[in-house]
Amino acid sequence: MPGSLGESIEKRIRGGRLNAATYFVHGLVTRVNTDDHLLALAVQDFLRPFRGQPYAEPDIEFYLLTREPGFEYEPGDRSGNSELLYDWHVLKYVKEGRLRYQEVPGAGWVVADPDEGLAVAFVEPDIAACAWSVAHVIFFPMWAQLLKTRGVFPIHAAGLERRGKGVLFPGKSGCGKSTLSLHLLRQGFRLLGDDTVFVRRARGGAEMLFFPEEVDVCSETVDLYPQLALARNLTEDRWQPRARVNLNDVGSDAVIESCRTDLLVFPVISADGLTRWERVGQTEALAELILYAFLFMDPQTSEENFALLASLVQTAGCYRLHMGLDGAKLAGAVDEIIAAA
Repeated sequence: MPGSLGESIEKRIRGGRLNAATYFVHGLVTRVNTDDHLLALAVQDFLRPFRGQPYAEPDIEFYLLTREPGFEYEPGDRSGNSELLYDWHVLKYVKEGRLRYQEVPGAGWVVADPDEGLAVAFVEPDIAACAWSVAHVIFFPMWAQLLKTRGVFPIHAAGLERRGKGVLFPGKSGCGKSTLSLHLLRQGFRLLGDDTVFVRRARGGAEMLFFPEEVDVCSETVDLYPQLALARNLTEDRWQPRARVNLNDVGSDAVIESCRTDLLVFPVISADGLTRWERVGQTEALAELILYAFLFMDPQTSEENFALLASLVQTAGCYRLHMGLDGAKLAGAVDEIIAAA
């Protein structure tokens, strides 16, 4: 029971009828408690590959609740000791002592005690049906912070494996990671994720851990996999207007759970349309990798996160891939990088 988050929250939870689901995420058990079937479905779709035994003892306890009319809880320290850690146009993240507060204006807010592995989110009723927003904008940022305090770190990247070699492709959304991933899948690579991958320390370097979210679908990805045209999820969502498909529609044998990180390859769209690659120095690679590693969110985990990234660039070969228009040449270029490493 989340007594450390305040009496009003504890009372609210005690008075609700909750459904619990357990997810086993790379050795860490997350239990998600919901009071609305739409919220439960949003997380179930998001964490489906990790569904675990319902009575496992949780490392992380997450309550995802609808905000009832009249229920108010003032986030932040009224004495003025709150510290704003992150302010994006759709999300604010605040530190107050051991507690963390996340606000998504007009959609919901979350309060958490990272040390206890405990979080409670309150979602506006009209957002409950927006599964992508619930999972990615309300649930994921705070859940990721709870994972980080336990040694599992998310990074904006695609992760793929080829004959035992793991390749991490860090990059912002829209840089072509999903299309590149599908090109490589067609050539026999296996996927850990096309937009978010988790990493953690491993002997002699870092280990990539799969996080198979839905793949964003555009006309080019449908050209690569025509069967996706019939599998698209076209549900409207406030922050995700693009169509999406589950990776199972690409092929369940295309996914791998974990592998060592042998290569860092930074993808960029080629200005001249030609595919080529080049080596990148460790200092340059680290400076760029930091941009995609959620490093800025919370000082509690920043030092360990930075040390992991530094270890990664020291133990993995670092390259830049200029992506042209020919998918076969893209796969060939990645194979050349693997051979050169």
